[in-house]
Formats: sequence, C-alpha cells, structure tokens
Amino acid sequence: MFTPTLFKSQIKTTLGALLCSSMMVSNANAWSEHSLISYPILNTMPEVAEQAPIKVETLAEFVIAEAKGLEKLLASNETWLRENFAHYKPRPDALAFDAVNQDLQTSFIHAIRINPNARVNPYIQLLPGQDEQGRRRMDSSEVAVFTNLAHYNTMTFVEVKSGDMVTPMEVLVSANDDPDNGLDIGLFEDSNTEAGKLYGFGKQAFGNPALEYSSQAPFHMGFYHESSILFTLAPFLRETFPDYRVHMYKALSEYAFSTGHDYWGWRFMGWGMHYIGDIAQSYHSTLQPGVSTASSIWTNAKDIMGYPQAKIDAIQLLSNRHLVLEEFQEIITKKAYEDNDFSSALFTALTQETAVVEYNDNTFVEVFAKNSYDKSDKLAGYLERWVPEQLVSDPSFEVDGSKEIKMIVQLIREQHGEEGITKMTNLLAEFMLDHNANTRSYVRAILSHKS
Repeated sequence: MFTPTLFKSQIKTTLGALLCSSMMVSNANAWSEHSLISYPILNTMPEVAEQAPIKVETLAEFVIAEAKGLEKLLASNETWLRENFAHYKPRPDALAFDAVNQDLQTSFIHAIRINPNARVNPYIQLLPGQDEQGRRRMDSSEVAVFTNLAHYNTMTFVEVKSGDMVTPMEVLVSANDDPDNGLDIGLFEDSNTEAGKLYGFGKQAFGNPALEYSSQAPFHMGFYHESSILFTLAPFLRETFPDYRVHMYKALSEYAFSTGHDYWGWRFMGWGMHYIGDIAQSYHSTLQPGVSTASSIWTNAKDIMGYPQAKIDAIQLLSNRHLVLEEFQEIITKKAYEDNDFSSALFTALTQETAVVEYNDNTFVEVFAKNSYDKSDKLAGYLERWVPEQLVSDPSFEVDGSKEIKMIVQLIREQHGEEGITKMTNLLAEFMLDHNANTRSYVRAILSHKS
C-alpha cells in the first residue's frame, strides 16, 4: 500500500543512489588535483607568492605548544557552530579538546573530527616539472590513506621535516589536496570504524558507507539551494558538512597565524580552500544539474510503481557527465603544464585579478554555493550540446573505464571542431573564474588577521 512514509523512504533510496553515482566518479573529486588549478591563482596573489620562507612544524609540536589556547578556541568554535549552523551535527562533549590530555595530538584530531589515520605529517606535493631539490621522494601511502592508490601514480610527493624551511606557497598548494587524501574518510556510525562510532555525525546520509571514497562525499558536497519540496521529501540532503569544515579550518588558520605558527596557519588555510574549490563545481552543489525537481520526483514515482529504468538511466547519465567534465578539465590543465602554455582562457580565468566579495560566515553558502548552483543548468546544456552524445546522453554507455573518456578532447574536436573545444574551455573558464574569486576572498579574509 502506498503511503507518504513509503514515498519518503523510496525517494531517499532513489536520490541516495543518484548521489552515490556522482560521488563515486573518479574518487568523488570536484576537480582533478586541486593543486594544479590553485597554484595559478595563488601565484598571482603577492600576499601569498611573496611571503618569506617559514619553518616546518609537526602537528604534535603545534598542538603541544598551544594546548591551552586551542582548548578555548575549539570550545568557543563549537558553541558558535551549534548556535549558528541550523543543520550542524554537534561534536560529542566527550571529544572536547583537553589541554592536559596525555596524547594531545589524538585529542586534537578527535576534537576536529578528522580521520585518525589521515597523513598529517609535513610533505610537499610538487607541480609538474618541479625539481625534488634532493628531498626524499615519498610513497603515496605516506600521503593518502586509500587502499587503491593508482590515482596517485602521476603525482610526486617529497618529504620535509620539522625545522626545514619551505615557502608558504609550497605548503598551501600541497595542503589544498589534503582533504581528498583521506581527512574525511570513515567518519559515520555505519563506516565500521572506531572514529565513526565516536564522532557524532550519525549514519551516512547517502551513498555506500562500506566504500572508502563514498564516505567522504557528505563533507565535499553541499546541497543548500534545492527546492523546498525536495528538502521536505528528502531532508537527508541537508546532512552535508563542507560549510562546517570551511569555518573550522578558517578559525584554526587564523589562530595559528596569531600565535606565530605560520606553517599550520598556511596548512589549515589550504585545507579550507579545498572545500571552497569543491563547491565551485556544480556536481558538488546541485543534486542533478539540468534536471528539474519535478522530473526527479517523477523518476522516483516511476521507480515506486515498479518501473525502475528511469532511475537507472538517471544514475548512469549523472555519473557519465560528472566524469566527462572532470576528465576534460584534467586533460587540458595537465597539457598546459606539460607544454608550459598558460595562455588559454582557463588560465586567464585563474590568474586575473577579479572582483571578490568580502568573506563572512554566510559567504560559502549564500555566494559560493549559490553561484555554482545557478550555473548547473548551463553546464548540463553545454555537455549535451558540445560533447559526443554517447558520452553524456546515452544511459546504456558506461563512461568510467572506457577508452573514449581518455579521448574526450579528440572526440569533441572530431565532432565539433575547434569550436567545440573552445566552447567547453570557455565554460570551464567560467567555473575557474568563480574558483579564482572564491579563493582570493577566503585567503584574504584569513590573512587580514595575520600580523
């Protein structure tokens, strides 16, 4: 018998499956290697690029030196979050940072609720073509937590130790990728981890908690601007946490700078910047780009009535389009680095000084996420118009793992000529201009507190 409760339960299953398909695409990244698109922005910000080298410090050294101050900071920040973020999942009181705890680093990690197995030791992620400068090349497992590290084969990480001198740019560009390396993995009650049982985030709202990359998605996606009816039918869509992460890391960065711990000032800033970058991508701010609320609900209704094909097709198309966008971005970005050619519209958008809003506690949701959401229909339209139909409009075709996805630029050129490449590059440049403005806004807000 059909009931409202059954409908709500089924819509959670359907929309959860859609979200799972999107976030499992290529490790659920919004952009491939945030460092590659953040460096051009930061390199044109004198307040970052012209900073003098700083001394490397381990997390344990920072936490031990600032235990009493961090206890006060994290307590006041928790109070603020509970009072100001309507859908915040409060940190259990038992996890409050304790300045006299015998294991201060663990207490701190629990208090900010990141993966206890995350790699927080100092390192530098090199950009393509950068020299290792005699530093030890690190294995990917020293930087990322995942079982499958094949995605990291093309990246180079080098070791730095406490007391070494590094540039803020090196720290910031490297830290910008840290959240995709495992900070947010396995943090829910059903993640089958000790941290998940402790942290108070509840059960994972969507996706498969048994899959590594799936468990980070609620921290890297934020659905703030869907229709009210969709939130009524699927309230679990509000159980996303990038706004919380951004606020917390901003507070930690400002505190580290104010107490003379510049390494961690820059590193926490880089962690927060990651979510700023994620939300600029419409597949991380919008449930189904290009699909109306009515259509989403109708797909769910047909599934309830025993006709699941519409749901199956929607899941496949969402997955395919997300991957196409990310792969196109990765290919043209890496080619620019390989050719030392930064004259394209993409890099012009990343390097130009652009108007920015003054960052406040509402900016992430009301400006950054809203801009991304508002571009979602245009993004879907461009994918349908300028990418071969098989890759974005054929639900019988699986893009992930296909030979065609690696040929995406060539296939667009064959079907639409240089016009197709130009149109897609210019669209991507629009998103990169937002990423540029958002990053400058966030970085400048933090640096305004740096003496």
